[in-house]
Amino acid sequence: MSKWSLDEILDLAILMEDQSIQIYTSAQDKVVNPGSKEMLKTLVIEEKGHKKRLLEIKEKAKLLEKFSSIEKIQDLKIADDLVKEPLSAESGYQEILVFAAKREKETHDMYINLAKKYKGSGVENTFMMLAQEELKHKYLLEKEYDDNVLIWM
Repeated sequence: MSKWSLDEILDLAILMEDQSIQIYTSAQDKVVNPGSKEMLKTLVIEEKGHKKRLLEIKEKAKLLEKFSSIEKIQDLKIADDLVKEPLSAESGYQEILVFAAKREKETHDMYINLAKKYKGSGVENTFMMLAQEELKHKYLLEKEYDDNVLIWM
């Protein structure tokens, strides 16, 4: 990514947020547990918020200073050693959770790398905040996996 412009990086980040929105929206149709369905709906709303912020950043550089609050999130690391299988129409809830948690980790890592690349700029803080949001999503997905999948294993 070292030769990418900020605009290209933001386009990639927006694409990744769109893909996450699609995954969580699709997963809602496969979930029976009302709490799980609600969690997925919440993730869709938050990913849409990330996309909106990224689009705003792309449009107005002044918004970069607006996003300075970064909270600390615990990484459960449950999905880190699990195998990420491609999703298909036949994928079950367990596969969706693993895929989604691993994707959140990948997105988190991407934002961390972008923050390092733009260290000292107004964009660094924004990418760190987005990284923490993705880690929060990973936590929610792994907690869901722990509470509703591992319990049956």
